[in-house]
Amino acid sequence: MQLKIVLWNANGFAQHIEGVKNYIQNQQVDFMLISETHFTTRSYFKIPNYAIYDTQNPDGTAHGGTAILIKKCIKHYLHGHHN
Repeated sequence: MQLKIVLWNANGFAQHIEGVKNYIQNQQVDFMLISETHFTTRSYFKIPNYAIYDTQNPDGTAHGGTAILIKKCIKHYLHGHHN
């Protein structure tokens, strides 16, 4: 099985959500690793057929942060939770 993995520095993810949805579905991406999401505790989004795991900057401000999108048909689980 060949996997398609994408790494992207978003520099703020919110303004790119629709483009990312289209890209990962058209390109059949299995994993997408995203840096600089700028998520806060108020950030929320869903992408059909993908599980999303994210972190925010510890000070709660909109900078830094990461996210991992994993195609739901790929067996996976969250191993522990680190703050």
